[in-house]
Parts: sequence; C-alpha cells; structure tokens
Amino acid sequence: MNAIEIIDRVRAEGAELVVEGDRLLVRGDRDRLPEDLRRSLSEHKAELMVALGQPLDRAVASILDSIRPHLSPALQRLPDDRLLALVNWNIITAWGAAVRKANER
Repeated sequence: MNAIEIIDRVRAEGAELVVEGDRLLVRGDRDRLPEDLRRSLSEHKAELMVALGQPLDRAVASILDSIRPHLSPALQRLPDDRLLALVNWNIITAWGAAVRKANER
C-alpha cells in the first residue's frame, strides 16, 4: 500500500491525517481505524509525511531515526548527512546487484 492509498483509507474511516512538526496525527475517530491500517500508518510514516507536505529534510531525519536503533553503535553516532550518504550508497549497491542478477537470467 502506498501513501495515497493509506490516506484514502483513513478518510474512508472518517478521519484525517495531519502533520504537526515531526508528528503524524490522526484527527477524527481513531478508535475506528482497523489494526492493519494503524500498522500501515506506522510503517509508512515518512512517506505519508512527505505526501502530506512535510519538508523533505524532516522526512529524511524521521527515516534515519527509525533505522538508527538497528545499526551498530558506531553507525548510530554518525551525523545525519553521513548516515544518509551510507544509506544511499547501500541502495545504489543493492540496485546494481539486482540489475546484474536480472540480466543473468
């Protein structure tokens, strides 16, 4: 499910998504949101915040904050710009590997 689909589902449940600072808020009857939709809100928070107009630098910071706990202590201490460069490099490397693998078939 992408951000637009999630926003549409939230609206269909009689609620709205709002960005306030670094927070994604549900306005309306959030008790009515199905569990799978609440899980999608959490999993796609950064994407939703960008779709709802949050500045890109805040969205990137949110993404990096969500991955830091899964990194080694040395990587956790990196400033955002350096960590983002490493993340991007790993994405490029993984993309290249996937393309090479697809071409082998």
